[in-house]
Amino acid sequence: MTSWIWAIGRLGGLSISAGVRASMTLLILGVLSREGWGFHLAPGFSWLESSIAIGVLVLLAILEIAFDKVPSFDRLYARLSVPWHIAAGAIAGGAAVSHGVIGLIVGLVAGAGLAMLGINAKRLWRPRSTTSTVTMPLLSLVEDLTAFGAAVLSATLPPIGYA
Repeated sequence: MTSWIWAIGRLGGLSISAGVRASMTLLILGVLSREGWGFHLAPGFSWLESSIAIGVLVLLAILEIAFDKVPSFDRLYARLSVPWHIAAGAIAGGAAVSHGVIGLIVGLVAGAGLAMLGINAKRLWRPRSTTSTVTMPLLSLVEDLTAFGAAVLSATLPPIGYA
């Protein structure tokens, strides 16, 4: 029972983080699991540890972070990347809950739903329009740091995921 409580906490933190920064969250999961730093992927998600997956996720994370800092492009990018963020939330959720088929289903479904929560929180956080060219990059940097911290802490300390 306790393992389910920790898995759900981890699922929540990782999936919401994937709603904000999808590629970064999956990259963190792959690296933490590969290096054995307090997180182990659920069966079936070991592909996240591969060198190819980590390399692709590094490239995608760099692009995601860069595109999000361009004031005129961030809204378009946010809309076009919604399916990727939902899929990444489902993957992060599935990778966090290692309790057989039921854990996989709960992880995938809840992960996708919680990623939508992260997407909507980001949408509410951002101003609709701004004349400053500094505001959006600074808000994006705060989102980067928050998503990074949330992913690392949720993966290594599952109760943090509830926060």
